[in-house]
Amino acid sequence: MEREATMIKRIALIMLLGAVAAPAQTVNSIVAVVNGEVITLLDVLVTAEFGLAQAGATDAEADPRQAALEALIDRKIVLDLAQEARGADRTEIAAAVAELRRSMGEEVFAAKLAKLGLTAKGLEPYLEERILYERALAMRFSQSVPVSLTEIERHYRDIYIPEQTRLGRAVEPLERAGEAIEAKLRAGRRTQQMNTWVRDLRKRADIQIKKDRLK
Repeated sequence: MEREATMIKRIALIMLLGAVAAPAQTVNSIVAVVNGEVITLLDVLVTAEFGLAQAGATDAEADPRQAALEALIDRKIVLDLAQEARGADRTEIAAAVAELRRSMGEEVFAAKLAKLGLTAKGLEPYLEERILYERALAMRFSQSVPVSLTEIERHYRDIYIPEQTRLGRAVEPLERAGEAIEAKLRAGRRTQQMNTWVRDLRKRADIQIKKDRLK
């Protein structure tokens, strides 16, 4: 009941803001509702403009807004389940904002804020949600993923050697390249496990999407 009341209040606020917005402004609207949690057009635009969707989540040629929406849906679902990941440190959030500003460059950073009518502080909720999402996944998949020697040798023979040769780089012996290959295989398998878990959560979640409002 409390969640429904909160959602109703937020929807009413969004409608009010949309009603009073100037004609030149983008009217904020509800793009999706995930387990009772609202995702607005502004949420999608901020995530897309500042590159806050998780890396590798979608195809490089995918629509940035669609990619942003998919990332936001994943976060809502995971954080709805992972209550232990609640609450990021203010210093950690401020550092994330500072890093985003540094990576984009002050001029681009300021221009994007102005475009969306935000201040740097307005980015904090989005960065906090991303931090908590990544923390929740790290906590759930904290155990080391096993990789066999056979898998390492196969990757070395079938992928590492041909790739190094194609790039004109020296081919290190297995004894030296093995550790990096093992880490790569472990990271890839861990990512695959996380993606599968999130995909299963999505199947059980109540997700309502209004794609026409992404345009």
